[in-house]
Amino acid sequence: MPILDFDKFKEDFNLFNHKKRVFTQPFFGTIIIAAGLFILYKLNQYVDPWASWRQALGNATHFCEMNRFDQLIVQPSNTWSNLGYIIVGLIFLSIAKNDHKYEHRKQVNNVLAKFPGFTYLIGFSVLYLGLGSFLYHATLTYFFQKLDQTGMYFILVSFIAYVLFKLFPQIKFRGKIYVSNTFFMICAIVVQLLFFFFLWKLPINILFPALTISFFTVNFLLIAKMRNSVSMVSLMKASLVSILIAASVWILDITDKLCSPTSIFQGHALWHILGALSVFLGYLYYRSETFLTPEEKEVTETI
Repeated sequence: MPILDFDKFKEDFNLFNHKKRVFTQPFFGTIIIAAGLFILYKLNQYVDPWASWRQALGNATHFCEMNRFDQLIVQPSNTWSNLGYIIVGLIFLSIAKNDHKYEHRKQVNNVLAKFPGFTYLIGFSVLYLGLGSFLYHATLTYFFQKLDQTGMYFILVSFIAYVLFKLFPQIKFRGKIYVSNTFFMICAIVVQLLFFFFLWKLPINILFPALTISFFTVNFLLIAKMRNSVSMVSLMKASLVSILIAASVWILDITDKLCSPTSIFQGHALWHILGALSVFLGYLYYRSETFLTPEEKEVTETI
């Protein structure tokens, strides 16, 4: 008996024309490429190409893991743990590609499957964060620190754009009504550019947690109020639990409460892995949503 019934999985998450390779190719492809990079890293471990680069600011050097400034990768565990984000981002892009090719997607009763542009947006944002954070912890340089921090905002902005589209699926302009998916995706890209060029210098340790808490709060309020949809709410709860555990581990790591500087097991690395898991679970929650017909809604309201 298979561990995962993929046909049931496809049905639960509206993956109508998808095959297992949508998930396996990004996973194994990333692992194979990472293995090659790891060999190159070990062959050049004691090369330091970052000495002339501007050093990262703030708490960049305060994580528990020992900083190896004389080596190619300054924080190895904190670097390689970002493979989780890269795999998740590539899976999302793979899903978006298949969604876009599905000729009957307009009849699918799930907003993400029907409008793959949002999965592309989320996927590119997650991949951007994974690559940015990988290079940030590998180098501890100012430029890649910016990619790491803006990537965190990019993911939140992408998900918020999708939620806003669900709330306001149509907009009226000059007397005509339009589907608002393109509008909200453009708005998301504009906000992401603002974060990249201007807003990324805001205090991230205050702004990012505040935005994250607000995001989950709004989602749970919507779940409580919306009676015209069915979804796996447990996935959103699991996503919240994952990010809360990740944040707790991040604090324990940065304050040296959970710390062994030379160990391969690092709290900040776990923050990356749990963060990628939280994003993946949150996406699956949205992917599980189906909207009730008026008849189905009437039945649920009488139960």
